[in-house]
Amino acid sequence: MDWKLIMKKWIHIALLCLLLPAFYNSTLAQPADKKEKIEALKVSFITRRLNLNTREAQSFWPVYNEYLDKLEAARSMRSTDLKNNRIDPETLSDKECENLLNNELSSREKEIQITREYYEKFKSALSVKKVLLLYKAEDDFKRELLKQISGK
Repeated sequence: MDWKLIMKKWIHIALLCLLLPAFYNSTLAQPADKKEKIEALKVSFITRRLNLNTREAQSFWPVYNEYLDKLEAARSMRSTDLKNNRIDPETLSDKECENLLNNELSSREKEIQITREYYEKFKSALSVKKVLLLYKAEDDFKRELLKQISGK
């Protein structure tokens, strides 16, 4: 076992745990920069978790950023339908409810389609194991961020 590598990873994890609360507190004061700072933390978190070498990073990050842009576009379509309507289901006809639900399902299917498409692209830049680590790192980052936000 390479103890230096293990210690390096533990130091990164410890730094993340120490810096994430400070980051969270500073982002409350600057809401306009919050998204950018969170994205920077996410990039750092994913890079460490995947242990990307230079070649992998150069081919992976452009594809990943494109993936996030497409997912964001699909999600914004969904949230626009729900937020702008500010609907009360009790006041809608069955047909209107069905249309809203069909739009919601179509949007979610689009997100799945994008994820499947980019899974194939990720495999061209990373090993399958690192692609799985990517999805796990995304979930772990969300959990850690939510934990920091909720103060636990």
